[in-house]
Amino acid sequence: MRRVLSFAALSLIAIASTAGAQRTTRGTVTSANPSPELGVDAGVIFTLDDPKTTDLMIPIPSIRMGFYMSPALSLEPSLGLTHHSETDGSYTTYGVGLGLLYHFSTSRMANQLYVRPFIGLDGISIKDGGSNSAFTFGGGFGVKIPVASRFATRLEANLAHSSSDGNTQNSIGLLAGLSVYTR
Repeated sequence: MRRVLSFAALSLIAIASTAGAQRTTRGTVTSANPSPELGVDAGVIFTLDDPKTTDLMIPIPSIRMGFYMSPALSLEPSLGLTHHSETDGSYTTYGVGLGLLYHFSTSRMANQLYVRPFIGLDGISIKDGGSNSAFTFGGGFGVKIPVASRFATRLEANLAHSSSDGNTQNSIGLLAGLSVYTR
């Protein structure tokens, strides 16, 4: 009798834990936030105002990390830093930004269209020549295309407006990046 009761108790525990695991799995799919997204972007930026310029940034001008607030909404800080040194001097450029992505689809296994409003602070510091910074805001739209279970290609087009010391500048950006989901 003791063996039968032990077997029955173990069976109930096993069934209960299996049922609980199934409920948890279903719950995480619909209500939990996806894992963070780490990414890098390369791009080309065309300045629309005088002086008209074209900046090509390859291979990795910035790094970003997306933190999901819901399955469709993520907050994405970004950072870029470049230092150039030569015989006559040096300069450092930086960019700090914050974007808010709204994904029209929450499935990472399918193409995900998104919109991304953003703000940023870009600057330059020249050795023995001062410094300058500009506030930037804008918006973009793009698509994340899955390439493997935890990897996606990200393509985006955006418009940005920068302002520094009363000077303004508008630009169009085309970005291509790689995203890695942490789990």
